[in-house]
Amino acid sequence: MLVILDKLKSSMDIIEQFEATINKPVGHTQAISFVNPYSYLKLRDELNILRGLDGLYTDAISSALTFSMLLGKHIPRTSFDLSSFALYFLERANEEKLKVFLLGAKKEELEKTVAIFKANYPEIDIVGYRDGYFDDDEAVIKQISDSGAEYVLCGMGTPRQDRFAIKLKQTQTGQVKQIYTCGGFLHQTSERLHYYPKWVDKLHLRWLYRAFDDSYVWERLFVHYPKFFFLILGDRLKDQKDIEVNV
Repeated sequence: MLVILDKLKSSMDIIEQFEATINKPVGHTQAISFVNPYSYLKLRDELNILRGLDGLYTDAISSALTFSMLLGKHIPRTSFDLSSFALYFLERANEEKLKVFLLGAKKEELEKTVAIFKANYPEIDIVGYRDGYFDDDEAVIKQISDSGAEYVLCGMGTPRQDRFAIKLKQTQTGQVKQIYTCGGFLHQTSERLHYYPKWVDKLHLRWLYRAFDDSYVWERLFVHYPKFFFLILGDRLKDQKDIEVNV
């Protein structure tokens, strides 16, 4: 089976995986990421990244439906934003006073996001933060390691954030328990805590709302999304043929 589909199918429930690390030692650092029609195109051939992930989920309704159909298993939409898993993560991090490092967005955006988190989740121990514009990975990895962070939120866009997450994971021995890629979450939260209005979230119109808020999303919708549907079907058919040949 395609590595990316196998990861989606075999990943455990994201909340259970998170809860298993709270106030408990972990054997190794976990890198967790999310895929949608756009990032599928970026990650489908990044086998080293995919094999290094400890959890992979899909954060778009369209890809959740597509993957569910192709895999014959319900693959729910799971996203690191406040319409999904991020809300649970932040609430539990606040309750348990977890140590969190934020990485991504522009400097001024990230500072606003940190202020919003501190106002709404004052018990989260934000042990450090840094914008996502840097060339020296090793220096940032050292900054994260020295901070004592247990959890890292990494929002630098695919595949940059995924590559960095794996690189960071490979330097750790369990002090950092989990690394979550989070795309535009840190950027979006700089505007307000709940980026999506409730009616947008209820009607599953997040994609349309983002398109009007960030113009580059139109290209993704009209260029990359159709390409995704074409390629995923081709990849799945090829995968099935390879399985039949090897039987």
